[in-house]
Amino acid sequence: MTNTLTPTSADFRTVKKLNGRLDLNRDTDRDILVSICDLEVPKWQRQVVWTSDEMGLLAYSIIINYPIGMLILWKKSDGVRVPIDGRQRMTAIKLFYEGKVAIPAIQGIPGKYHNKKYKLLEGDDTERYGELDLEDKESFDDYELSIKQYDGLDEEKAMDIFIRLQGGKCLSKTEIRAALGGKVCDFITELTSGITITVDGDDEEIPEHKFFTLISSNIKNTRKAHRNIADIMFHESLYPNKNKHWTSLEGMYREKSNILTTSNKDEFRGFLNSFQKSVTIDLGNGNQGIIKQLRSVHFILTVFKVWLELKKNYDTPNDFLFAEQIIKFEIQRASNPDDLPWINFTSALSNAGYSEERICKRHDILLEFILRNNPDISAKDRDPQRLFTMHQKIAIWELADHQCEYEEDGERCPEIFDNPRDADADHIVRWDQNGTTAVSNGRLLCQSHNRGG
Repeated sequence: MTNTLTPTSADFRTVKKLNGRLDLNRDTDRDILVSICDLEVPKWQRQVVWTSDEMGLLAYSIIINYPIGMLILWKKSDGVRVPIDGRQRMTAIKLFYEGKVAIPAIQGIPGKYHNKKYKLLEGDDTERYGELDLEDKESFDDYELSIKQYDGLDEEKAMDIFIRLQGGKCLSKTEIRAALGGKVCDFITELTSGITITVDGDDEEIPEHKFFTLISSNIKNTRKAHRNIADIMFHESLYPNKNKHWTSLEGMYREKSNILTTSNKDEFRGFLNSFQKSVTIDLGNGNQGIIKQLRSVHFILTVFKVWLELKKNYDTPNDFLFAEQIIKFEIQRASNPDDLPWINFTSALSNAGYSEERICKRHDILLEFILRNNPDISAKDRDPQRLFTMHQKIAIWELADHQCEYEEDGERCPEIFDNPRDADADHIVRWDQNGTTAVSNGRLLCQSHNRGG
């Protein structure tokens, strides 16, 4: 039996022969194809990240016969070969051949090669760019490559080879999710890194969502961190109040791989647009930006979750500014790190911060802070009795110092409640007399004084 892990040498050994098979756009005979097209290469393969100068430097290395390393290909079951390792180098070769890349005019490169291309394109500035002479073109064409090819692998094995070629460094959980493909993967990619679509034969760039553009000032690692934030926020939109462990996020990718609906996507885009406005402030000089407090994934999740709760279950006054509440909350947390409830909130921001328990603890503390400081926020119609929400009840309990607020002859009821669930939250102005279900219209009562027992 043939060992499927035994690589073979490719029969196209020179740069010229490889270039004859390289395809960027899915328009080459598939029987001989070596594809570096986004639609063909595995999702776990790195996107093209080399700059034009880096590509031009590779071309120069080839011309002067320097080694450029082995290229590793995977021949898939449909006959198409794709890179396991070497996509950046093969892309550089292809673009240099097409005249889209020039050797850079930098120190260490002889002047005769500065801004030289394999061929000039129509519209090139001939005062800046020149064409390689025939001898250098032949050196480029005839350069012998080291290419190994694996046949008959499944994708899991091909990805394992890729990981080991990266020095044994495993892909992050975010990168593995991005490798799964499917509708969720495509949607998150569109939101966080933009996509290119073809309309009537023309490529059209769809930029990443503005929220992730703005938050770059807080979180710099745009490729992984932004995708992870989008995964978690989208999961909260689809599966509210569930844990956000990597297994849950991967489950979302798999469960919704083929059944993600347009309404799911449109709803989340709407949430992102509104949330972005709620956490954006004026930075002066006509500039706007996301509040600097949104600098960690756990905290962003909590703020987004509380924002969703307010949006869905509460009516806020016209002058309510959500961003200001988050800023005030963080100022108080920083000023009183060892006091309650701040110490509890901070402890719930640990590495286990994706568990349901810690997510809910952070959510409760932040929401109750906002309700206490904005007592005119009222609950939306939820049932005929217009009951206070538990978070409103806790805010009322805190404002009452945990003591029943009923008074008779100037004396206050002495009953104290260690647990807000043991007390009642009562409307000061009765609901049936148009009293609002807001903290400002609530008082803490013991059951005997509320229910007339």
